Amino acid sequence: MSNPRQATSVHRLRTLRGAAAPFAKAALLRTGGYAALRRLLPSRNAAILRYHAICDEAGYAYADPSICISPAAFEAHVRYLAANYSVMRLDEIVRRLATGAPLPPNAVAVTFDDGYADNLNAARTLHRHGLSATFFLTAGCLADGEPFWLTEIRRLILALPAGPVTLSADAARLHALLDDLNSRNKAIRALTRLIKSHTIPVREKLREQLRGLAVCSLPPTDMLRWADVAEMERLGMTIGAHTLTHPNLPSAQLAAATAEIVGSKRRLEEALTTPVTLFSYPNGGAERYYTPELQRVVAQSGFEAAVSSRNGFAGVGSDLYALERIEVEERLEDLVFALEVERFAFKPQP
Repeated sequence: MSNPRQATSVHRLRTLRGAAAPFAKAALLRTGGYAALRRLLPSRNAAILRYHAICDEAGYAYADPSICISPAAFEAHVRYLAANYSVMRLDEIVRRLATGAPLPPNAVAVTFDDGYADNLNAARTLHRHGLSATFFLTAGCLADGEPFWLTEIRRLILALPAGPVTLSADAARLHALLDDLNSRNKAIRALTRLIKSHTIPVREKLREQLRGLAVCSLPPTDMLRWADVAEMERLGMTIGAHTLTHPNLPSAQLAAATAEIVGSKRRLEEALTTPVTLFSYPNGGAERYYTPELQRVVAQSGFEAAVSSRNGFAGVGSDLYALERIEVEERLEDLVFALEVERFAFKPQP
């Protein structure tokens, strides 16, 4: 089922960002306009930033360009955040929201979804600047687990021979003509939407068919290793859960979704030195990706809070099991525009 509220929020976000010309954003950053706004009208809510992959164009083979931030841009983000904001651990923000304790002015938390291998260098960059972040890991798809389906279908479709391809499983069907990069990216988006709108067994049938068409061998993994996760913990990073295999939870149906939520917490806690208390819902794109029933499952599983992909700022009016986050883009001026201007448009939502 599509989510009209999410579609409206995305439309508002794109309209707001598109209305501000790039040169105007850059000028406000360069002349101190944003700094003045931050000083005169500080934010009293928390901006929870949502990152995924930190990579250059070589990373487009495993992650959609729309979720990639280059290492140079991320370095600039982190340097600016460290100098200008109260960067906090997400669990501390959750504690303050839960107890009603005030947040410091201009509070920011950094989060990552999925668990790409490039996140290790991101953690090192954060540590070098004295910052921490929460990394939400797809626990069953780290290096010794099963392939991360979003990365696998991307790599396979980009490598398939030119020509038509047809995949079908139960009521799910995809037919695509692969003749250039544009058509391949279109097929990747279509298959991603199809998988998110069906159950996990349908996903696996479609994936098996795609593997049968493959003419290439995949890299060993594009995901973090457990040794990497241990290093990230030593660097002061927080590890959160992002399910076992990244399904769209409502489409997976309640029993399978519960197993994904509970299993991810158990798997991570078996490998880590600290309890896992934070959860991130895999985004369903156009599909609804969490429900009140699933929020109850997350709470009953022992998580203290969960983050969503709703664009907005978290505050006293927020639902602790659907905390808003800020979609991050490449350029520093876009990030600061989001922090200093969008906070007036996207309020905490109950």
